[in-house]
Amino acid sequence: MPRKAQGSWISLMGKAVFSSQGIKYLPAVSQEGPNKGQTTLCLAKSSYDFENGTVSCQVRLPDPANHVQIGFNHGVAFGGELYAGIPPAGVASYNISVFANGKWEYLAQAGYGERPPADEDIEMEVRVSGSRVDLYINRILACSAYFRVETCQVALLMGGPKEMLVRAFTVRPQKPSAFVVMQFTEEFNALYDEVIRPTCEKYGLACVRADDIYSDGLIIGDIVRSIQESSVIIADVTPDNPNVFYEVGYAHGMGKPTILLSDKKREKLPFDISGLRTLFYDNTIGGKTAIEERLSKHLQSITRR
Repeated sequence: MPRKAQGSWISLMGKAVFSSQGIKYLPAVSQEGPNKGQTTLCLAKSSYDFENGTVSCQVRLPDPANHVQIGFNHGVAFGGELYAGIPPAGVASYNISVFANGKWEYLAQAGYGERPPADEDIEMEVRVSGSRVDLYINRILACSAYFRVETCQVALLMGGPKEMLVRAFTVRPQKPSAFVVMQFTEEFNALYDEVIRPTCEKYGLACVRADDIYSDGLIIGDIVRSIQESSVIIADVTPDNPNVFYEVGYAHGMGKPTILLSDKKREKLPFDISGLRTLFYDNTIGGKTAIEERLSKHLQSITRR
């Protein structure tokens, strides 16, 4: 269910007022330091845990120099903080960026040569699906990027010379997914049904199986998109299957968390994946119990549950 902000916010930097009307940014001038005399940024943080889904809000910029971005990964120790929305003047009108080690990196930008219009309602929406991050402005896709959003509390980064009200802040969580890559035979069906799927569901992950997509006759673009939008890849590399190896390679290139499985009957893994951590299992009742326990530990580490 969508969740609207009802005051579960605090200001970690700058000034903001929280009420049933929304989050009001109040400009403040720095009184000391290298930025003395300049308007300070405001970082407001909510109580809403988020990893996958949609975050949206409405804003009316009172001045072209005002800016507002939805933030993720604040306080998370991995990779940097992710921000998407309307950045400060001097950058493109809309962007997705990362702040890490005191520096900004722009992952995607759109809207050059002109600031977003002032005194007009702007609907801003960020959709996170696995590693894919999409920024929509007034329901139009402005730009997309790929970055891992950790389980975090959603934030707002605001600034500019005039007061500004962010309204209708809404969080729509979506269940993260595990993309499972394996050969489509009875032997592997049993492993999927008895071990992989129930273990993933235990850790709040929806299972999407690559073989089901193949059976629908869909093109490789749908496979690639499924990998991009998943939170973790689980691949059984027991047989030499080119589809499996292609998808493992693509996931590895994206930096996607990947768990490899292999039956112990396989004598040797291919050279290119032999250095990757692989969970070996016995395809027996006792062996399935053991691989379930080991898979659980890996998923617990990835999902931090």
